[in-house]
Amino acid sequence: MPAAAPPASRPFLIPPRPPRIRIVDAGRETDLKGSMLVVGFPTHGLVGSVAVSYLVHSLDMKPVAYMTSDSFPPTVVMEDGIVVAPVRFYASRMVCGVNGKCEQLVVALSDIQPAPELLNQIGATILDWAQRRKVSLVVAVEGQPVQDPVGSEVRVVAMANRAASAILDRYSFERASGVVTGFAGALLLSSVGRRLPVLCLVAQAHREYPDARAAARVLETINPLVPLLLINTKPLLEKAQQIETEMRRSIQQQKESLNQLATPAPASEMYR
Repeated sequence: MPAAAPPASRPFLIPPRPPRIRIVDAGRETDLKGSMLVVGFPTHGLVGSVAVSYLVHSLDMKPVAYMTSDSFPPTVVMEDGIVVAPVRFYASRMVCGVNGKCEQLVVALSDIQPAPELLNQIGATILDWAQRRKVSLVVAVEGQPVQDPVGSEVRVVAMANRAASAILDRYSFERASGVVTGFAGALLLSSVGRRLPVLCLVAQAHREYPDARAAARVLETINPLVPLLLINTKPLLEKAQQIETEMRRSIQQQKESLNQLATPAPASEMYR
């Protein structure tokens, strides 16, 4: 009787290495103890990016840190010809937070939309950094997609971890119910069980183009937490009309171009 063939060896699979995401303090470390951090990532309507970018430029905020990862897309941002990281942290002296206890406003601004599989780790990395730097409150601004423009009435809802639950009632924020996904979901997921208060403000935003009107509304909603900041949202509202007009025109042109590509040309034209 012939000997049985040895069992086929199984290939040794090396588990994929988790992406390394870290926040690097820029230059001399700025004392951020007791500060309030506002986070804006480019999600629906680019609400977070537009709102936080508006704060950076209106307050002339200074860079204090940046986020880096090999898993980020190969994209950089140019400021006056100088390369900067696509995810940056800025700070400015400003009375803010609950009861005005914060003396410094910090913002996190992203110019890239990270892959969904990175969001949980990005959220955890931001909160770990905030706790290490002794930040007292984290506020994320986010967009909720709606199919049609919502006009001048933009609804903003709020959600928080248990450490920030009292803030919802104190400032009469409209509480959200249901499932939260995307960057807001990742940040709030990482906030569960932490003593660091984390609040998320979500504004209705157009799903197809940048919604400056929604960004203006979420800035108005956050204003009670930054009482001395005179947020003039008029430029954003004026910009919203311009953006909407330009984007409608662009979307229409894209549809026309796609229709032309989908219509085959006559053979004599194709092979001339």
